[in-house]
Amino acid sequence: MINRQVINVLPLKIREVIEREFASVKREKNLCDIQVEEIRIRAGKQVLLITGKEEIRLGVTVNEMMIREAMEYISGYSLYAYEEQLKEGFITIRGGHRVGIAGKVVMEQGRVKTIKNISSINIRISHQIIGCSDEIMKYLSGNILIVSPPRMGKTTLLRDILRNLANMEKQSVAIVDERSEIAACYNGVPQNDIGERCDVLDCCPKDTGMLILLRTMSPTYIAVDELASSDDVESVLKITGAGAYIAATIHGGSIGEVMKRKSVCRLFDREIFDTSIELSGGFIRIYNKDMEKIYEGKR
Repeated sequence: MINRQVINVLPLKIREVIEREFASVKREKNLCDIQVEEIRIRAGKQVLLITGKEEIRLGVTVNEMMIREAMEYISGYSLYAYEEQLKEGFITIRGGHRVGIAGKVVMEQGRVKTIKNISSINIRISHQIIGCSDEIMKYLSGNILIVSPPRMGKTTLLRDILRNLANMEKQSVAIVDERSEIAACYNGVPQNDIGERCDVLDCCPKDTGMLILLRTMSPTYIAVDELASSDDVESVLKITGAGAYIAATIHGGSIGEVMKRKSVCRLFDREIFDTSIELSGGFIRIYNKDMEKIYEGKR
C-alpha cells in the first residue's frame, strides 16, 4: 500500500480516487503489493502513480483548488514556515517523504526568494532498504565514493553504508544533507535509520556544511550526496587533509567518466578515494585505491 503519511497530505478527492483505483489495480494484476515511488500531481492533468516498472494513470483531473489543498496539508497550514525549503523547490514531510514543487519563481537580488502559484507537485515516497550494504561492508575502507547514473540507488546505498558505520563502536558519522535525501529530517529529526552515532546538518550547502561539521562534531566520517562543484572539492580536500574520512556520491555513467571531469578530477589526481563503488547495469563493482576491482556482484 501507499504509505499512510503520504495519503494524508493528498486532497480528499485525489485521496479517495487513489485508494479506490489503487485497490482496483492490485485486484486486476493479482499482486500482493505495488511499490509506488512517486505521485505526480499537475494542474490540468491526471494524477500519475509512478512505480519501478510503469505509470498508473488515475481518472481524476487536478485543478488549482486541489493543488492549494495539498499544499495546506503538506505544510500543516503554515507554508511560511517552509520558506527556506521552498527556495530549494521541495518540502520534506513526516516519514522522510520529499515533496518537489514547481510554479512561479520569485527572485530577489539574483537569488530565489520563494516559489508561488504552484502548479506541480511530485511526492517522492521514501523507501529505505535496510541491510543493502551489509554484504559489501568488509570491502570498504577509508574514503568512499559511489558513482552511478540517476535513479540507480546510490543514495540508498550510501545511506545504508552510513547506518552500518554509525553502528560501529568508536565511529562518529556526520551528514551534510543539503536536500534532505539521506537522513530525510522532519522538524530536525531524521526519519530514516542512519545509525546510533550520527549527526545531521539538514538543508545546508555541502561545501559549508563539511567544514562546520569538521570543526564542531569531531567526526570519523563526513558524508555528502552528489559532489559536483569546485567548492565541494575544496571542502573535501580540507576535511580529508584534517584527518576525517569522506563518504560521497557522484552522478556518472562510470568511474572512468567521472575521473575526466574538470570539477572533480583533482580528487582522483590526489588519490583521495580508498574505495570506489560503481553501480551500473544491475551490477555493483568495487575498486581499491589503485583502481583494481576487488568485488563484483549483482544488485
